[in-house]
Amino acid sequence: MQRLSDSASRLLRFRQALEQLLESTTPGPADSLAGGPPVPLDILVYGEHVELLFELPGVRPEDLEVSVISGRVLVEGYRTPSARPPGSLTCLERPAGRFRRGTELPVPVDTRRAVASLENGLLRVHVPRIADRRGAAHPIPVIRP
Repeated sequence: MQRLSDSASRLLRFRQALEQLLESTTPGPADSLAGGPPVPLDILVYGEHVELLFELPGVRPEDLEVSVISGRVLVEGYRTPSARPPGSLTCLERPAGRFRRGTELPVPVDTRRAVASLENGLLRVHVPRIADRRGAAHPIPVIRP
């Protein structure tokens, strides 16, 4: 039965490599960055704030980094592999290891007031919105020299 375990492990590594390749060549508005298993994400835009919800089961707060770089939220971390009980492995789908996920913020926000919390495998990033001043007219006073 060891051969099945080796085959399943190789197949999982191939699947993860293929997913990373596809994600790195076909980015979207909430693209995953190459670097580990995919991290599911929801983005909710409210009147006063934006909320980003990342599914991270099994990740501890001390194994997680959240930052904002040039209008992108970046989540990086490590998911510890769970201990495998004795027996033959026939399916291996729970991700483990390093991961990285980035996404563009859809509206102007105040990133200095962003907060994040991790509870029951759900990372919640709360970012207050700010007024979009692009395209707004700003009067310029004319003075006499």
